[in-house]
Amino acid sequence: MTQNPRPPLTGSPPPLVSIIIPTYNYGRYLTKSLRSCLEQTHRNLEIIVVDDGSVDDTKEIVRSFGDRVVYLFQQNQGVSAARNTGLHRASGEFIAFLDADDYLMEDSIAVRAEVLMSRPEIGIVFTDTYSCDEKGNVYHDGTERKDRASDRFYEDLLLRHLRFQTSAAMIRAPLAKRFTFPGHLSNGEDIVYFSKVFFTSRGYFVAKPTVVNLHHSDSLRHDVDEIIRQGTAFVTAVIDDPFYEGALEYMRKELTAKRHLELFRRLYRSREGTLARQHFLKALSLRPASALNPTYLSKVVKSFFLRK
Repeated sequence: MTQNPRPPLTGSPPPLVSIIIPTYNYGRYLTKSLRSCLEQTHRNLEIIVVDDGSVDDTKEIVRSFGDRVVYLFQQNQGVSAARNTGLHRASGEFIAFLDADDYLMEDSIAVRAEVLMSRPEIGIVFTDTYSCDEKGNVYHDGTERKDRASDRFYEDLLLRHLRFQTSAAMIRAPLAKRFTFPGHLSNGEDIVYFSKVFFTSRGYFVAKPTVVNLHHSDSLRHDVDEIIRQGTAFVTAVIDDPFYEGALEYMRKELTAKRHLELFRRLYRSREGTLARQHFLKALSLRPASALNPTYLSKVVKSFFLRK
């Protein structure tokens, strides 16, 4: 059962929470995302949409919400640059990110803000999430989880031991603005950013799902293009970052192997059989015990028969 944090002192004004929504040609999803923000039980919000050069009806959709939403337009520079623009503009005490194709449960901001208000030692809070398919079916993976705090969520995040979505996180503003998203990455860029946040501050996980993450073909096609282009650049961006002063070197081999397995899974789902097998073999050479999993082996065999 989810533990309820101690409520703030009676009479204390609710903190301003900035919600940063980067978007690029996602106008068809944006209305639902924005409505979910405006229907929050926590009312003191600053909603910022950063339009990363959209050529669809994004601007008109945001303008239809009037002054309840801040609209920022920039030439297309990628999701990292858009989030960084939002960070620079945000004036809230707490900062949350929301992808334009995701949406919030009505108590999402309140649940996370309560943790930060009642536990000053916590720098970042994040919750479990629901998933939604293209038919609108909302579901959960069924795993029971418990609320917990940790100083080592960065390790769990990097090694994929943590259920984490960018849209489910909320950070104290000084901590959030200490770092920026890497402009040279658009696949894994959120992990690079949040690993620094978790490395710097104690985090808190709330087992109650408060965000719905939409899975759709548009995002899948984008992911595949970026996966092929970027490969394992994500690993170098993390391990070799001077910020850590070598503290993460012990994870290099395992992190690289897990990245290859992740690339294998994603490319397999996209029916890129040859490329998928290449990444599987690299993972096998680094961490045989991790790669020699019956599920992976079955997919390797099936990958020979994939047709686009």
